[in-house]
Amino acid sequence: MKKKKVIIFLLLFIGAFFYAKSSYVPEFNGIDISHHNKVDWEKIKKNNAIKFCYIKATEGKSFRDPMCHKHAERAKENGLYVGLYHYFRTDVTPEAQFENFKRIYDKVPSDLIPVIDVEQNGNNFSDTDFVNERLGILIRLFEESFGCKPIIYTGSWCCLKVIPTIYDCPLWVRFIKGHNLVPNTTIKQAAIIDNIDMDYCKDINKIILR
Repeated sequence: MKKKKVIIFLLLFIGAFFYAKSSYVPEFNGIDISHHNKVDWEKIKKNNAIKFCYIKATEGKSFRDPMCHKHAERAKENGLYVGLYHYFRTDVTPEAQFENFKRIYDKVPSDLIPVIDVEQNGNNFSDTDFVNERLGILIRLFEESFGCKPIIYTGSWCCLKVIPTIYDCPLWVRFIKGHNLVPNTTIKQAAIIDNIDMDYCKDINKIILR
């Protein structure tokens, strides 16, 4: 585990050498939402740059976002690629979390690679081996079911430092300083506009589920 952490930090330092403008994001072409967001879909429709929308589906063992289906319908009506994400909980078995997500996923048509959201809020990262083991199992369950590794969203350097398991997957990184320095970054969350998280993906084809 220590050797893997050293390798990760070396990759970050190498990335720093090549990316001088580490906070720059050229544009936004996606959004991510949950029941916390009130979306002005007419405004989204008028923004021709927005092409994809990730929607919260589930959290932990039993929570299911009450707006998931409605958000998905509206996103589809506005011609957006739709993807779903699950909020990872350290105190729930990976099997229970996967079953919770899969029940919603099977009912909501989606186009994008599923996402596992890994954040500090509500989680305990004190036992990093335990967290990495649980997340690793959940990643494997996603991969076996959907035919590809899930994208991992993370919103802090703490997660990036203590959970090396996430580096096995494509990454979606929140607008933290130096986000361009993170290896394997596929999506960048770079701004909040009208209370909506705005994202950028350089090549949307890389996040479309085949």
